Amino acid sequence: MQIRSVIIFNLLVFVLFQGCKYISQENVTINGNISHASEKQLYLYHLLPAGNALIDSVQTDNSGNFSISFQVKASGFYSLKLNTDNGITLVLSPGEKITIQSDGMALRSNYSVKGSKNSELYADYTKFTNANLNKVDSLSAIFAESRSNPDFITMKQRLDSAYMGVFNDQKEKVISFVNNNDESLASLLVVSNNFGPNVLLTEQTHPDLFIKLDSSLFHSYPDNDLVNTFHMRMLDFEAELADIKLHDSILKPGMQVPEIILPNSTGKEIKLSSLKGKLALVYFWSSWNALCRQTNMNLTSIYNKYHSAGFEIYAVSIDSDAELWKKSYLLDRAYWIQVNDPKGLESEYCKTFAVRAIPKMILIGKNGLIISNQPEFPELEDLIRSNL
Repeated sequence: MQIRSVIIFNLLVFVLFQGCKYISQENVTINGNISHASEKQLYLYHLLPAGNALIDSVQTDNSGNFSISFQVKASGFYSLKLNTDNGITLVLSPGEKITIQSDGMALRSNYSVKGSKNSELYADYTKFTNANLNKVDSLSAIFAESRSNPDFITMKQRLDSAYMGVFNDQKEKVISFVNNNDESLASLLVVSNNFGPNVLLTEQTHPDLFIKLDSSLFHSYPDNDLVNTFHMRMLDFEAELADIKLHDSILKPGMQVPEIILPNSTGKEIKLSSLKGKLALVYFWSSWNALCRQTNMNLTSIYNKYHSAGFEIYAVSIDSDAELWKKSYLLDRAYWIQVNDPKGLESEYCKTFAVRAIPKMILIGKNGLIISNQPEFPELEDLIRSNL
């Protein structure tokens, strides 16, 4: 009986030890120092598809030091915040021991993290993004100071061009990051980020990149809720792609361009077919899209150069705000045919012309047949010149 009791006791100790060992392997510990945050409350949130869940909080000491330990069963996204607008995002995996240094005045602006590869990758991306956002802030300040400048339009064009340079730099960073880290959960964060109010990438604009990321992440994290949510979205997108290919088949060079009938700013309906006999560019755009606004300005020089020779632009705005649309094309000096389709990307014309992202351009010959579907801008002028 005594031997049996000893065996049972030993078994209980073993089970308890293994259980504690299992829990400790799942625990994530964060030690850190936040300057300018003496005796402040820090809040830890788990970022989930359905919303953010508060899982713990801790108070810094009088030197800004803190330590927090919590259970992480699967890799995921977390946010450490001092308040609603002041926090950093972490990409954590079970068992990580992390060290953070930051400044309580602006946690996200200047922080470092060690002990979590995915979090380190995202911190580097955040640092790059902050530098570009600072450039945009400088451009915005110059823009505000230039409003009373007699040469404001020229100044605005230069500022818009400078902004597009920064925007494209950020976009290339995202593409490079995802290509180099397609098995990292940090890429799922990066590819979902906007740059200020503007979207950088979507599955519609960069389908191969998104499909590649989905394949890699689903292979590496098959049971992760975030990855599964992304995977379901990509399955829907791939079904959408099949439908898009069907529509693309009617937009091949040599095919008759589909008809468009939409109202201009005075309410008069203008048919695309009324331009037969002219070389025409069908151009889908919106006033709220920075790339479209830059394209307006780039098209202006081409339009002024070739309009008298028989070149026309049929611009389809997908703005829901008609007044903003009118003000925008006048400000951009886009003095070609302007019509409006307020239903946006969900409109029948956008579906017919396979408009997945804007700007979208289709060059049409004098005979109404398609010359090029979505020509690259550098080749557009050569195509116009050779087909007039």
